[in-house]
Amino acid sequence: MKTISIEKYQKLIKDLRKDFFKQPTILIYELFQKLKYHEKDSAFFENNASQIVENLRKSSWEHFYPKEKEFTTKMLKMLIDLQTIKNLSNLESIVWFIENFPEHIYALTLSNTQSRRSRAGKEFEAIIELILIGAGVYLDTQGNVGKSEFIQKGLGKMVDIVSPSVVEYQINKWNAVLISAKTTLRERWQEVPEEMQRTGANTMFLVTLDPNISDDVLRTLYETNIRIVTTKQNQLTNYKNKEIVISFEQLIQICKENNAKWNSFKYSEIQKEQILESLKKQINKYQDQEFIKKYYQKRAKKMNIK
Repeated sequence: MKTISIEKYQKLIKDLRKDFFKQPTILIYELFQKLKYHEKDSAFFENNASQIVENLRKSSWEHFYPKEKEFTTKMLKMLIDLQTIKNLSNLESIVWFIENFPEHIYALTLSNTQSRRSRAGKEFEAIIELILIGAGVYLDTQGNVGKSEFIQKGLGKMVDIVSPSVVEYQINKWNAVLISAKTTLRERWQEVPEEMQRTGANTMFLVTLDPNISDDVLRTLYETNIRIVTTKQNQLTNYKNKEIVISFEQLIQICKENNAKWNSFKYSEIQKEQILESLKKQINKYQDQEFIKKYYQKRAKKMNIK
């Protein structure tokens, strides 16, 4: 076959990747059902959130790794000219391949790395959302409401989840729980305190699986009213006696206690209409995902009663 230009190859990688891999949110929901979590009650999520995170992450990797290997093999095979290498030894074929396609190999490797990072973040957010939904926590996510809407309402680009919803955040910022999700912090953690100040909220929760957050970073986050949320295992192993670090189970209780503060609140007709309109959009969006759809239907029914 003719040599594919690096530009065409990069586009081919991007186009074929879309069709080859399931969307992160769809994959997580399918694994969620496969593990029978959709059959569990709210108490199960409240008591086992950390384990659910670990199980879904593990299942996701077990699904993804062989698929990525298959995709990589497929993309590399496209570069091989059988006529050219048919008379070469195995070693000579390898040398020919490396000498002729260093840019292509690099492009594919880079694409794989970037895809992994992007997928890991989206999957992590989907896992957190499903656990909070399972626990009966009221919430709006940036993915559902829209990034532009979140920014317009003053939530900023780093907030991934607000509980109970965007409407309550606008009514009283101090009685809204803001959650930002990052599998690892790296250098981008510095953006979170800046976003926190812009939101005007009392506290923000930074959900992560990072096992290597330094004491200096923890101190800086603490001083800006940002608390780290992680799994029980990570908390006990790497952050024992660090009060700023709490578990997923503790975050759920904080969210539910905060939700309860709004039970007696008298919403205006406009506020009710805004919440119901948002819930209606989510119900329509998740027609094929029964567990999520029922959650939003239940919320809508409760809001209609008020």
